[in-house]
This record gives sequence, structure tokens and C-alpha cells, in this order.
Amino acid sequence: MAAAQSPTWQHIAAKKQKEIYDAILPAWIVDKSLLVGHNFTDLPKKCPHIMSKEELFITESRAVDILSQIRARTWTSYQVTLAFCKRAALAHQATNCLALIMFDSALEEAKKLDVYMEKHGKPIGPLHGLPISVKEHIYLANTPATSGLISWADAPSPHDALICKIFRQAGAVFHVKTTNPQTLMALETHSNLFGRTCNPFNTSLTSGGSSGGESALVAMRGSPLGIGTDIGGSIRGPSGFCGGWGLKASVARIPHSGLSGLHAGMENIIGCVGPMANSLADLRLFCQVALAKEPWDEEPSLIDIPWRDTTAADLPKRLRIGVMFNDGAVLPHPPITRALRHTVAKLRAAGHEIVEWNPQHHASLLSWINKAYFLDGGDEYKFTLLQESDPPVPIIQWLLDSEANTRHTIEETWALNSTRDKLRTAFSLQWKEAGVDALLCPVNASCASAHDESKYWGYTAVFNATDLPGVVFPVTEVRETDTWEEGTVPVQGEKDAMYRKFWDEGGAGKYKDAPVNLQLVGKRLGEERLLAVAEVVEGCLREDKQSVQRVSKPVQKEEMVQSRL
Repeated sequence: MAAAQSPTWQHIAAKKQKEIYDAILPAWIVDKSLLVGHNFTDLPKKCPHIMSKEELFITESRAVDILSQIRARTWTSYQVTLAFCKRAALAHQATNCLALIMFDSALEEAKKLDVYMEKHGKPIGPLHGLPISVKEHIYLANTPATSGLISWADAPSPHDALICKIFRQAGAVFHVKTTNPQTLMALETHSNLFGRTCNPFNTSLTSGGSSGGESALVAMRGSPLGIGTDIGGSIRGPSGFCGGWGLKASVARIPHSGLSGLHAGMENIIGCVGPMANSLADLRLFCQVALAKEPWDEEPSLIDIPWRDTTAADLPKRLRIGVMFNDGAVLPHPPITRALRHTVAKLRAAGHEIVEWNPQHHASLLSWINKAYFLDGGDEYKFTLLQESDPPVPIIQWLLDSEANTRHTIEETWALNSTRDKLRTAFSLQWKEAGVDALLCPVNASCASAHDESKYWGYTAVFNATDLPGVVFPVTEVRETDTWEEGTVPVQGEKDAMYRKFWDEGGAGKYKDAPVNLQLVGKRLGEERLLAVAEVVEGCLREDKQSVQRVSKPVQKEEMVQSRL
């Protein structure tokens, strides 16, 4: 008798995608006529049969404010969780951002938390009743952690990642896991297993990667706080592409154990777990809770530095900010240059000192990290994809063809580590000589790349190479009038020519409605001070009526109250 044939990758992928869609309640499925167009950030407001005005108000609130309302018993955990489950369902239908739906278990957990609150008169912990979304490759007990690989489609998480364990004990409710790309190593989110995740502001653009499911979901307000990871820009890029807030801390600051992924045990360059949210306050909340219970006792590689609350009020009145308009390799697209100039003008008007940053070490740092990512020449990626006939999606095929093609010997690896340390020292000395409090720069050369065009990570990866914390924040959005400035510098190389062509193919129209974010970089292990500087910058921009609104016009509390009368 002939042996049964193994299922094809197409069969495995179709089964996985159907499981996700079928987990959405029929009453939460939207009419296809509402899924026509390119910008879906207003979709929940077009579905009053699914979301009430009160639920819209809940889901458009900051995590810190939601927790305050739960503690005050204005909202129940169940009420909040139900609202975010509905909105996550809508977000998935618009952007394909979910990898696992856990609505039933989330609502059951929320009920238990409400019973606890009623019985004890206090929350179970600092995150009591707050729905939190989790990037798919992060371990969450009894859920798959596939890293976007067909061969790992049913690979279970053996336990909670430490960050999830901490948050669960603090009262968090996990309602969804979100998509990441095939192999994780891409700045957009596309895999055979889950399909392509799109940007909710413009679905012809990517939501970024590798935390692109999180960025799309958070932008659609389907989660008030998401857990992402970053080894080259995978929190900052997606948050930037979708107009959110995201923080990459220095290595060994935030709990990082409990992730699936290839190249386990590689320490030449190490990734970070971090928050993705819609406000600065929510980034702080994440870090405060993550470090409150001294996680270095369970993850000994962490540095035992408690969270040191720092706000704008603790900083000097006059800050010295470095600004990098161009890293010397790829010129940012026009909306990004406009956002930089606008932010610099606001900072100067507020009395802060601006100094231009010379990217003298950036090319060397980027060259180093590109080698560090693929010490085996991409062999493990290629083998894993081949063993289940999981053909590389276009962006991964480009990566394997162009970036991951040189194997390194042990001796060469040692030499690379030595180079890394010398470059970090040189960068640190430049920072010291410049005397800056933070460095302001682009997140990416593009505000949000078109699909299969995310081919440069120089503006984020260099800060993984130097192990400096970075936070991204929204400034504006693409305008029809955005064009190259007069006197634009000559083409700086092949990648620069590529990115200029990407813009020239459609100009501002190609990137219609895309948010424009910037990045602030701080000193190593100085996350608290970095967020305080970001608070200063946000304050300067807040006065500008032209700053981008994250999700159209929020439902006003008065409207929500009226809807309940």
C-alpha cells in the first residue's frame, strides 16, 4: 500500500489561514463593499452594527487610561476585551494582520478578572484586564510559534516567554497573536503560511516587518499595546510605517527569552523585545511593568537595572539634539526630509540647540551588521525553506540572493566581533565629542515601502549594531506637494538610486495617506532619558495643528455618553 502523501505547502497555508478567518464570529464579518479602497483606518466607524460608540471610545483610548477606567470600575475587563476583540477582527479583515485568534479564552480570562475585582476590590496587578497582542514567534503557552515557516506551522510554544509570563501575572489578557514574515528576516510581513499583511493607511504599502502584524493591528486600534521584537528595525520600522510609537531598548534591558526563530544561540548580534503602542505613556507602562519584578533573577543575561522614572521635567531646559538628514548611503524620500526640517524648526523655536550629525561610521556599521546576520551565508534559512518546499517569498528571495551569500569561518567571525567593538567605541567617542542628548533621524528611507520594496534597513540596523536604544514617533503624513528639494545631493550609490526610483515611479500619490515618523536615538541603556527627550519633542510638535492624527477623528467622550442615553 502506497504511503500517504504529505500535504503541500499550499494545503498547509490554506488550512492555517482558514482557521484564523473561521475564528471570527459571523456577526463580526463585514460586507465586502466596505473592503474596497486603500485606507481602512475608519473601517470600525463604518460598522455600527458591530462596534458601539462606547466600544470605539474604549479602543481609541491609551492603555494607561483604559487601566485607570478599569480600576475605577467605569469599565469592566470583559467590556474592554470584547471591544478589542471586535476591532481586532475588523483589522484582520482589512489588513490580514492576525496569526492566531484567542477571543474565547481572552473573554473567559476577562470574566475571571472581573470576579477578582468584585471580590477583592482591587486589581490583580498593574495590567489588570488590559488586552495585549503578541508577535507570533514569541512563546505563549500552547500556541504556535512558527516564525512564518510552513515547516513549523504547528510548532507549539513550550511555555510563556518571560515577558508574557510577567504580563500575564500582572493581569494582562492575551487576545491575539500577530503575523510576522517568513524566517522573520524582512522589513515587511509576507509569508506563504499567513499571506501578506498590508498597511491600514494604504494597502498597496507594507505594514513593515518583522513586527508588521503588530503595527497594522495597533494602527487599527485592535490592540492597545503590542509586544514586538527588533534585531534590525523590526519594531521601529513597522511602527514608523503605520504611524505608531515603538521602542527598541538596548540588549539585556527588557526580558527576551522565549522566542522561536532560526539561528538560535547566535550572539554576534542579538535582538530585543519591546513595546508597540499609540502613545509615549504606553511605552513607559510596558517598561515599568516588564522590570518591576526584577526579571534578571529568571533571565540571568539581563542587566539588573530597575526602571528609573524620568520625564521631561527632569531634563535640562535646553537640550542639544543631533540631527541626521541623510546617512550618506540612501537619501530619505521627500516627506521624511520635510518632517525632519519641521521638527528641527519646532525644537529650535522652543530654545533647543541643534547640531548636524556626521554619519561617518554608518557605512562601516551597516557593512558589519549585514555580515553578522548571515554568518552561515544563509544556509539555515535555505535548508529550512527547502525541507518543506516552502518557496521563498519575493523579499526573502531577494535577501538570500543579495545579502545572505557569504559563509564565514570561525576566525572570520572572531575578526567581525573585533570590528564590531572597534566601531562601537568610535561611535561612542563621536557621541561624546558631539555632546548630544539624543540623535534625531529617519526611521527608514521610505515613509512606508510598497510591497517587496523594503530593501534598506540602514537607518535602524546601525543602532542595533551600536546597541543604542531608539524610539519612533509620528510627525505628519505624506502630502500631494511632497517633491525632491532643489539641490538634492547626487546619487550616492546603487541602493540610493533604487530608492529614488521607488519614489519617482509614483511620487506622493504612490504613498498616499502614509504616516511619516521619525526616530530618536539615545545613549546605551538610557531608555528612560530617551523617552523623556521624546516627551520634549512630542510637546514641541503637539502645538502644531498639522501634526498627523493617528486614526482619523477619535470618538469624543460626549458622543459616547450621548449614545448610551
